[in-house]
Order: sequence, then structure tokens, then C-alpha cells
Amino acid sequence: MLLGIILMSISINTFFEPHNLVIGGASGLAILISGIFSRLSGIKLSLSFLFFIINVPVFAVGLYMLGFERLRKSLAATALLSLALWITEFLPSVKTDLILAAVFGGFTEGVGLGLILRSGYTTGGSDLAAIIINKKAPSLSVSFLIMIIDCTIIALGFGEFGSLNALYAIGSVYVAAKLTDIIVTGAGYGKAIYIISDRSEELSDIIMERFERGVTTLRGRGEYTKKAKNVILCVVSKREVGPLKRLVEELDPRAFMIITNAAEVRGEGFITEKA
Repeated sequence: MLLGIILMSISINTFFEPHNLVIGGASGLAILISGIFSRLSGIKLSLSFLFFIINVPVFAVGLYMLGFERLRKSLAATALLSLALWITEFLPSVKTDLILAAVFGGFTEGVGLGLILRSGYTTGGSDLAAIIINKKAPSLSVSFLIMIIDCTIIALGFGEFGSLNALYAIGSVYVAAKLTDIIVTGAGYGKAIYIISDRSEELSDIIMERFERGVTTLRGRGEYTKKAKNVILCVVSKREVGPLKRLVEELDPRAFMIITNAAEVRGEGFITEKA
């Protein structure tokens, strides 16, 4: 969690703020307010101060509606992120290349946020605001509300800093979201394969022997023929998909295969390092 907070503060102070990349959430809103205030008064406000001030009313409402126990971890992470933003203000900013700032900023923020979420913490902001609104309007999903809030903040950034910065900010959000998903769900994606074949027993034996993978046989029925069918389920690494497909095609050209992504695979019989 601490490592994730440090990485997020670095991404905001080093990559996003120098280029006015409004990336949504409380940090994006802080960058927007800082930019507007600086343009109007010539005074640059601290992002850590703005981030803290933005979250105060959100947490005040959240504590009233949701209770302290539910927000305990969010309060801790948000306070630490405010502190980290202040501590990392001394770091040199990347001002030479907007593209590099957007890509590496998104990468750094995505890894940082992923580590925070994987540790069971959140950083308040639009996530908490969406949960609060959802409490009063259950028909609106939390994910939809987060998207609306973040899009509104990015749109305000578009109006203040122009289309180029807004487009690169959207690119940063995309990179960050992808990296966050990888950190939270795991990078070692496997492939789940369903095989329907009249030679299911023979295929199962060969898969277990040649690929050293566990195989589960599911009972099914073809609704067109009304005949019972065995469905083989196994999980393999990406590099094993090709050889397995060739094996099935050689043994039973009429076999029916479904290959899907398995975001995270755990348990006996699957060695994630192979992926």
C-alpha cells in the first residue's frame, strides 16, 4: 500500500501536473483547480493541500452515511497520499515530452493504484463519491457513477487546458486502468479450454500426460441430437494453446473447442510460472 501511494504521488507530481493532464478523480480535480488558480492569480497552490481539501467534504458525508469502519482504510490511504504528494513535490518534473509524460504517468499511476487496491485500500475521491451517490440512487451503478464523475472532471480539463492535453489525459487513464487491472487480477493470464469430442477419454489422458495439466470432465448433452456428451475443461498457459489445438485437431478433427481468457488461475495442478 505504501509503495503504491509513493508511485501515485510521483506520477501526479512528476508527469501529470507539469503538463496539466487532468486524469479524473480527486487528483485530477486538484490539478484543474491549481491550473485555474495559477492562471487567475499567478499563485501556484500545493497539490497535496488541494487533494486534502477536496476529500474533506467527501469523507465527511461518507462518514455520516457509511460509518467509520467502512471508511477506515480509505481514510488512512487518502491521508498518506496527501502526505506523499507533499513529500514528493521536490522531484524534478518531466516537461520535455507530453507523450512520454502521458504514457509513463499512466504506467506509474496504474501500478501504484493497483498495489493500493490489491492491499485492500482505496484513495477516496470519485470512488467514494460514487458510493455515496449510489446509496441515495441505487438504480445508478457505482461504476457508471465513477465514469460520469471522472468524465466530467476530464471535460472541465478540456475546457481549461485544451483538447491536446485532454486527449493525452484520456490516454493516461486508459494505460493506468490496464495496469491497475493487471496488478489486481494478476498478469499471468491463462487460457481456459472447453473441448467437446467423442474421444474425450483419450484426449484427457494425452493432455494430462503430455502437458501435465489437470483435466475436468463435465457432463453435457447436445440438444440437437439429444445425446450425452463429455466436455473437457482444462487450463493451460498461452504458449501451450497452439500445441494443444494441433493435438486435438489431429486426434479428432470434428472436435468442438472454446478458448477463453482466464484472468487469474490458482490451485493445485496449475503452475503460474509456466504462463
